Amino acid sequence: MQVNHRSRWLFATATAIALTVAILPGAAHASTTHASAATFIDPDEQYAAFLAEKKADGSWAGSADPGAKAKAPATDLAAYPKLTDQQLAAMRASATAAAPVGAAEPVTVQSVQVTPTGISVTTYDPAPGFTPERLADKLRAQGKTSVRVVRPAPTDGISAMAASDCAYGSARSWSCPVSFWRNQGWEDPYVRFNDHSGSSWPVSSVVPKWNTVKNIDSEYRWNSCPAVSGSRCVDVFSGNYGAGWTGLTTLFYASGSPGAFSNTGAKVQLNDYYDSVAIGGTRNNTTTHELGHALGLGHNTYSNDVMYYAINKREDLGGENPVLLASIYSVTR
Repeated sequence: MQVNHRSRWLFATATAIALTVAILPGAAHASTTHASAATFIDPDEQYAAFLAEKKADGSWAGSADPGAKAKAPATDLAAYPKLTDQQLAAMRASATAAAPVGAAEPVTVQSVQVTPTGISVTTYDPAPGFTPERLADKLRAQGKTSVRVVRPAPTDGISAMAASDCAYGSARSWSCPVSFWRNQGWEDPYVRFNDHSGSSWPVSSVVPKWNTVKNIDSEYRWNSCPAVSGSRCVDVFSGNYGAGWTGLTTLFYASGSPGAFSNTGAKVQLNDYYDSVAIGGTRNNTTTHELGHALGLGHNTYSNDVMYYAINKREDLGGENPVLLASIYSVTR
């Protein structure tokens, strides 16, 4: 059964941006303060340092020790072939057969920041022990702008059949109307993940997983993202950011509204404060989740899905997330 996505279900970004237009770019934005600056890293200060110090090829002297990841090659399409039409059709069939056990609200904690050149939207994923409300309160106390907890309306029976659809089964897009990366001269949008994170974060093995999704190409790069016409770089960092969230993803709109992501300003930050034992999940789960956001996915309604808002042990892409992404990027924009 098809439903009207726009009337029944507006995801976080459209609402957040609409309520933020009155905020002036000069509004106060305090940095996070910690008892020991040597122990904790402020994520905003880390990114500001990167922007100030990065070289023309996208490298940064402040990148963490990558371990063996430094030798990881760019993603090989032959080694990680795209999902076939038959595989996607099977995923669609299984998704519409029955609602998954454990369906829940796709809660989202977001902060919106107005800048002179557009609007950035950051999604924070709560750590164990932090409800979305508690995390939102902490972010507000740290001076984050326009923080809110969003619980979209239920959307039973939705199936992705067009690039404008915001949901498929339990999978959800980053925003509704959908947000997306433009093709910019490529057959598929070309997204390069420029990894600056430490050796314990499996970015080099997660990017190829997402590259199997049809209609959008994901490439892994270690601390290097030289200019390539029509591509864009999503920078991935790690650090001890303190308690509250396991990972965040920031995407930027130059136009100030849902639609095409800007070529700059996209980043992922993975929190070293939590190891796999402490969170009861895996760093593979966290990494896969955040990179899914960076490609255009929101929070899944299935509590055992890798894109669910709370961390878990799920590490594969699931059956519905690839279908929704392939649908979003099934047209040239």
